[in-house]
Amino acid sequence: MYEYKCFTRQGSWRFYADSDTDALRLALFYCWRDGEDFIKVQNNFGGQPYTLRLCKIDKTNSITTL
Repeated sequence: MYEYKCFTRQGSWRFYADSDTDALRLALFYCWRDGEDFIKVQNNFGGQPYTLRLCKIDKTNSITTL
């Protein structure tokens, strides 16, 4: 299990998940359940932090971060 940190407009909290996909799924579920506004999920794997975000790609291949 890996430790992740979810950032919302109301604050942030830490949780554990088996993979990045599972972490994003859990973060979105908990945000929905608790009525919080999701911003991003962050992990510090191997000493290098990286961020998981939701993006929307439109018909012109323009990427917008939600």
